[in-house]
Amino acid sequence: MRPVRRHLLLAGWRSVHLPTARYELTSIEQLGIWAARHLEEASAKAGGVPVDVVTHSMGGLVLRASLPHSPPVGRVVMLSPPNAGALRAHQMRSLIPVHLLGWDPLAPLLPGAPQRLPTAEGPLEVGVITGARGDAEHRGYFPWLGADNDGKVRVDEAPLAGASAFRVVKAHHTFIMAQRSVLELVKSFLTTGDFGGDPHPALQP
Repeated sequence: MRPVRRHLLLAGWRSVHLPTARYELTSIEQLGIWAARHLEEASAKAGGVPVDVVTHSMGGLVLRASLPHSPPVGRVVMLSPPNAGALRAHQMRSLIPVHLLGWDPLAPLLPGAPQRLPTAEGPLEVGVITGARGDAEHRGYFPWLGADNDGKVRVDEAPLAGASAFRVVKAHHTFIMAQRSVLELVKSFLTTGDFGGDPHPALQP
């Protein structure tokens, strides 16, 4: 997420924090508490203003898990979020069944699992950007997911109920935040609450 930090600092944000967590070592609920605490601390350091948030992948679920704790959130952009869970997580869990040993780090990412988390209903402004390959066969970067995808998350797994805007770009899951066009979309939403331009553009690299 360092490209996001650099881009926002150049665009005028006063400070951008990059907290990280070991997602596999604790529950999504505990991660939500952790995220809410970080947001409260960041807000306090900035004089009590709401904090804009940009998440990647499971970070979107962590942000959702923080919402019951009323963190001081401004606008949110989620990059490649598995808001409906991810078939890829189910495939990996079946291939490497460590959950049979009592450790299940992929559980929060399984198809349908995020349904118990809060959505963007209400005043929260959320924009979602997800990646796709945009090929004619709609097979995506990982052909065995049955639909266009960014290599880990299918396009139809990313939308979030109540989100203000949704955009699909030509990008791989791991590198979506490094694309200049994505960084401009992030800045646009955090500034205006909208991605701007054509809401259904042709996929651009």
